[in-house]
Amino acid sequence: MGTVKIVEADSLPWQTAAEAVAPETAARMSRAERDADVRILHSRPAGLQLFEASIAPNEEISLHAHAEDEVIYILEGELIIGRKHLGPGASVFVAGNTLYGFRTGPAGARFLNFRGKANTSFITREEFLAARETP
Repeated sequence: MGTVKIVEADSLPWQTAAEAVAPETAARMSRAERDADVRILHSRPAGLQLFEASIAPNEEISLHAHAEDEVIYILEGELIIGRKHLGPGASVFVAGNTLYGFRTGPAGARFLNFRGKANTSFITREEFLAARETP
């Protein structure tokens, strides 16, 4: 039987990213990543995942990767990826196992993150590069 799940964002608590992931994952994140506020809107084991994130002004999210594809949709503020300044309404597709990072603008950023498969994998830059060097 099918399921319809309605979530009203204001009914969900915000938590830090460090609280939302396993302690061993949080330990590998930068301070800015751990301190980001998130609320999980939808998440099914081995299924879809949608969460909202809010990151303080002028923070840098270090280079990292995730095992699954993701789409980031900016709601407020600004994400800076390379030389591109992306504001509300812009979106970014990041393929799984792609190294990326970004900075937030002077007003911070709030965005939705959608993954086709619920995933809390976190691959640091060092882990990513080491895996590429392994034959």
